[in-house]
Amino acid sequence: MESVTDVLTNFEENDKWLMENYENLKWQYNNQWVAILNKAVVDHDVDLKALVKKLRTKYAKVYNQIAVDYVTSEEIDLIL
Repeated sequence: MESVTDVLTNFEENDKWLMENYENLKWQYNNQWVAILNKAVVDHDVDLKALVKKLRTKYAKVYNQIAVDYVTSEEIDLIL
């Protein structure tokens, strides 16, 4: 079993990879939810619930290390 530190480190690496590659991901996965594991796209879907269901099934042991983000070329306004 991996330590909490290892799990968080792996998640952070996947999230960092996603952010670093966001511009390239927009061309292939525009307006979709994208899942990153081991610094690679492992799945994507327009429906977040469907994606989460697939990820929980297919990657149950490492689910908490997967970074997921909505990839879009549109400008998104954030209200903080």
